[in-house]
Amino acid sequence: MANKVVRMINGYTKKRDAEKKVRRNENRVAKKRTMLFGSLMLLLVGILLIVAFNQKTQNQLLQEELVQTEEVMDERVAEEKDLEQQIKQLNDENYIARIARSEFFFSEEGEIVFNLPESNDENAEKEVQEE
Repeated sequence: MANKVVRMINGYTKKRDAEKKVRRNENRVAKKRTMLFGSLMLLLVGILLIVAFNQKTQNQLLQEELVQTEEVMDERVAEEKDLEQQIKQLNDENYIARIARSEFFFSEEGEIVFNLPESNDENAEKEVQEE
């Protein structure tokens, strides 16, 4: 013996069925809306992460370039100081005369220039190293 439940159709049950249908539709729309906004939020977060990663990479590259540029600048500043020192020395007549005498063997009148071989100390060092 199977008991069957027979559904009564009256105004109350029709009203409840209509309310359930409306709630189901509202729930379906709410789920779709939630999925849409969730997807948009995930997309936005993904884009922001990509932008942040690219900015970090660019920042590192610029930092490396800055360090290299500072090294080049330091070299150029040192080179400038050396050149300024050379300018000062080249403006000194005694320095020019000393260079001319040592490298080009210029001499003053009545002066004799002798070209001497390298010092004996260097030869002695070479002999000691060979032994």
